[in-house]
Amino acid sequence: MKNILIPIDGSEYGDKAVEKGKEIAKAFGSNVVLMNIMTVNFPVYAQEYGQAPIEDINQVYEDARKISEELLLSAKKSFGDMADKVSTVSLQGDVANTIVDYVKSNDVDLVIMGSHGLGAVMNRLLTGSVTTRVLHHIQKPVLVVK
Repeated sequence: MKNILIPIDGSEYGDKAVEKGKEIAKAFGSNVVLMNIMTVNFPVYAQEYGQAPIEDINQVYEDARKISEELLLSAKKSFGDMADKVSTVSLQGDVANTIVDYVKSNDVDLVIMGSHGLGAVMNRLLTGSVTTRVLHHIQKPVLVVK
């Protein structure tokens, strides 16, 4: 288990995935990649009809980038003396597709992710939609933390 990917979003389940990732990384001497995917959605008409000046849109993206970096830095620091084996990546796009694409194009041996993210409003007995899509679209082991 050389390389572990842990997608995080600041949710309770994401935090639990980080904790489980620490345990596994320590046991196997693994490298860890902490990933955060920024999802910033604007209605198309907002810019077309002058409802959102481009400066406002750029500020929203900049704010999202800063929040992502802070989240990743905090999670990396939580690894303590193992932080030198942790790298971070902040990407933008559809969360599930971005995780799947990253796993398919990088050397990942295990994905550890929370069963639900910040956007999970549905019944907590069901696995979140992002986790379900990742489980069905990659050929690597996925540890779902609840």
